Amino acid sequence: MAAGGALSSGCATSGNYKAMPVQPEVLPEYTLELELRGDPDYDEDRYEVSLGFELRARGEFAYNAVVQEIVQEVVYERFDGRKIRETLTLVECFKLQRIGRDEKGVVVYRLPSFQRDRHFERGYESVGPMIKQIDVWRVVRYYPGYVEGTDATDLGFAHLPQNRAGNIVTDIPENFNEGHQRKHEQKGRVVQDDRARSNWYNMRYHWWREPSGRRPQATFTFTKGTRPVDEPTWLSTTIERGSRTANAGE
Repeated sequence: MAAGGALSSGCATSGNYKAMPVQPEVLPEYTLELELRGDPDYDEDRYEVSLGFELRARGEFAYNAVVQEIVQEVVYERFDGRKIRETLTLVECFKLQRIGRDEKGVVVYRLPSFQRDRHFERGYESVGPMIKQIDVWRVVRYYPGYVEGTDATDLGFAHLPQNRAGNIVTDIPENFNEGHQRKHEQKGRVVQDDRARSNWYNMRYHWWREPSGRRPQATFTFTKGTRPVDEPTWLSTTIERGSRTANAGE
C-alpha cells in the first residue's frame, strides 16, 4: 500500500512506455514530492537526514531520474574573529523506478527499494579549540530529468560532472561521499530536464563552543520547499547565477 491507494505492478519499460529525453512541455501533468524517512538526527558532532522521492504523473513519464544540485557553504569562526569559509557544489542523480498505477490511474514512480538520499556530515567535535562556532548552509534544488552514461551504483545513484545547462559544475573534496568516489567515476550527462519547475529543500547546522571550553552545542533545522532566509552572498549568487569552481579555506 502507498499514499494514494493500492498500486498495480509494473516496470519502467512495460507496455508502450519507454524513457526518453522529450521536451518538458510534452510531459504529462505530474508532481514530485520529497519524503522524509525518519526524523532528522543530529548532535554536537554530526547531522543526518534520509530522504526519498515520489513522482506521480497523469500518464507514462518519460524521464528516468531525479537530478539534484547541492550548493553548500560552511563558515568557521575563530575566537579571534577570523573566519574561514569552505564551499562545494555537486550535481547528482537518482534512478526513478516505475511502481504502477493507483486506483485513479495515476502512474507512480519512486526510488528503487532500499535506496535513499542520505545527507550527513560528522566530525565537528574534532575541530581545534580555537574555533568558536560553525555555520553550515546546504541548499538543494531537485527536479526530474533524463540522464544517460553514468557510472551509477546498483540502485541507480551517480555523481554527474555538471547539470544540463553547465552552470553548476561538481566540485567536491575527496572526503565528500568518499566511498562512492572511490568506486565510481564522475560521468554521464543530463540530456533533458524540467529544471524550470525545480523544488527546494535546505539544511541549516549551527555549532558553537563557549569560551569556558565546555562541551560544544548544536542546533539543526531541515526545511522543505524553500531556501534559507539567512543564506550568505556566495550561496545566493551561486544558486542564481551558477559557479564553475568551489574553494576551501578562503
